[in-house]
Amino acid sequence: MDIETRLTQVASVIKQIDDPKVPRNIRRQAKETCELWLLNKAKKLDVRIAMSQSKLEELYEDPNIPPEFGTLILMINTELEKILIEVL
Repeated sequence: MDIETRLTQVASVIKQIDDPKVPRNIRRQAKETCELWLLNKAKKLDVRIAMSQSKLEELYEDPNIPPEFGTLILMINTELEKILIEVL
């Protein structure tokens, strides 16, 4: 499976954060992470992945995020790390 397909799958998992239990600002930031970084083909692939990881880490550290979504973010970041290692 190619990298872009895997990134699209990761983006679909990030979209699970768009849930009423999650505060609006966190949902908005997760959506922006997908649109501005992860799926933005105008930027270099390694930068897209690394910035997405950074933005998701910021969301994870937000005290208002429900625990189950914090776990989801950690799983997403783990997958992004695997992809980044392959890219580099």
